[in-house]
Amino acid sequence: MHSLNSFLLLLFLSFNSLAQENTQNWHLVKDENDIKVYLRTLPYSDYKEFRGEVTLNTNLEELLSFIKNASFCPAWRYKCIKMLNLSEDYIYKLSNLPWPLNNRYTVMQSQLQFEQKNSLYTWQLKNIPRKQLPEQGNTVQMRYSDGFWQFKIINRSSIHITYQMHGDPAGVIPATIANQGVTNAAFVTLSNLKTHFSSD
Repeated sequence: MHSLNSFLLLLFLSFNSLAQENTQNWHLVKDENDIKVYLRTLPYSDYKEFRGEVTLNTNLEELLSFIKNASFCPAWRYKCIKMLNLSEDYIYKLSNLPWPLNNRYTVMQSQLQFEQKNSLYTWQLKNIPRKQLPEQGNTVQMRYSDGFWQFKIINRSSIHITYQMHGDPAGVIPATIANQGVTNAAFVTLSNLKTHFSSD
């Protein structure tokens, strides 16, 4: 019995340690205009993952309607040239990169999930292989671009947003250069989103 209790205690401490390590891996790199941006390094990638957080005065219906509207993408998403809703669950997004690099695109499968207990909506995004799309031209598909938007409903007119993504641009872009834009990918996007809903 003693050995079983010791094993369970060790198991609990191990899980607790992993949870703390996962939390501590995030480093706050920007805290401005009530927007916080965190970065972390993943063991299997040279490219950093970002997480941005902000609270907006809006409701979920208006927020999702704006975020999912493909025609609005260039006005507020960082480096977005265009976005297409290929179907209800599939999205194409083309992003601008400076010369002489080729622009990058991603095709993402999206899924909206709801946790009623926590009043939490999560819009999952996962990169998938290219299918029926516009002509590729000189653009390059990202190796992966996975993450989510998370919406925590505080009350009827206030939502806490978490925007988290990790990507690999593929091609010949060094991680040191790609990582320079990761903070802006979160901050500029959330800043523009905040400006839009502050001006309504």
